[in-house]
Amino acid sequence: MLMTGIVAYPNGDLKLEQVPAPVLGANPYAPNDVLCEVEYCGICGSDIHRWKADKTGVKTSPRKVVVGHEIVSVVREIGPGVTTVKPGDRVVHEIVTFYCGHCPACLEGRFNICNTIPPMEGRAHFMTGGGFARYTVWPERQLHILPDVIKPKSAVLMEPTAGSIHSVISRMKVRAGESVAILGPGARGLLMLQVCQAIGAGPIIMTGLTRDEPTRLKKAKELGCDVVINVEKEDLRARVSELTHGIGVDVVLENSGAVEPIEESLDIVRKGGRVMWAGGGIRGGIVAPVDTYKIIVKELDVCGEISQIPYDWKTAIKLVESGRIKLDDLVTHTFKLDQWEDGFDLAATSPECLRVAIEI
Repeated sequence: MLMTGIVAYPNGDLKLEQVPAPVLGANPYAPNDVLCEVEYCGICGSDIHRWKADKTGVKTSPRKVVVGHEIVSVVREIGPGVTTVKPGDRVVHEIVTFYCGHCPACLEGRFNICNTIPPMEGRAHFMTGGGFARYTVWPERQLHILPDVIKPKSAVLMEPTAGSIHSVISRMKVRAGESVAILGPGARGLLMLQVCQAIGAGPIIMTGLTRDEPTRLKKAKELGCDVVINVEKEDLRARVSELTHGIGVDVVLENSGAVEPIEESLDIVRKGGRVMWAGGGIRGGIVAPVDTYKIIVKELDVCGEISQIPYDWKTAIKLVESGRIKLDDLVTHTFKLDQWEDGFDLAATSPECLRVAIEI
């Protein structure tokens, strides 16, 4: 059987075309494989950077494959070894599906950075196929049943919510009462804001540009962000110094993928503080000048992050189910699969867009 899907090519091209529908048993996950019918799949920043923009330095798919990883689906068939989900269950999908299980990272439960597998080859949407098509197959152990109180369309943000928990809790170990600066007000930044709030961190500072004021920075204020700074109108370093009485914030979460915030992060964090650089990862990294003197004399801890671990997913579902993290208003636009180019264009260019969902 054929189905229509958004297919990525190793040269970076994305095309809507007919591809074979996946079947149970004919994939690496059997006999614990699950055939899922996709309801929605979100457009991630990593998808956008493989779209019309300059692809210089962008990591492209290692093989021709249906892409899309912010997936909400309904289980249709299960393999003979599956016991934890059944046909009719609505599920969300962990994206790290391949890892060796015996390297140093895996033995620590950090399957997302398995030492023996390149990052893309550890993720289903680059290997066996993702969610921008009607059907996908997934391993049972990487599926989570979605609570009824979470709306299917909103649940495309469960994957970036898990990623935000990975950033804030698993990697940065943010604690109640710590001050946090989040550099970049996109959907991911707004999710990290809510994770920090759920922990009890604060005050929380969110930065953005003039184009972000009407939608993204406004939403940050509505969600209860303590301080919102337009860095095109205010000097971020001076403002943070004023707010923290010259000390700096405890934690900086860089989520912009731009050079200037990398430099700013080392200036606005306090001595002994913690910095995470993550925004450039979806583009295959960025090259930024780094003054190592600041890292040395301030004894800073600088971290990266990628994807999630199982703990992050379980925590994400609990926080969204309880209402501590709100997703509904962050999915701002929806397009049908045959309108995918319009959806990608909007996601790539519009400051009024937080997250676009493709309805399959």
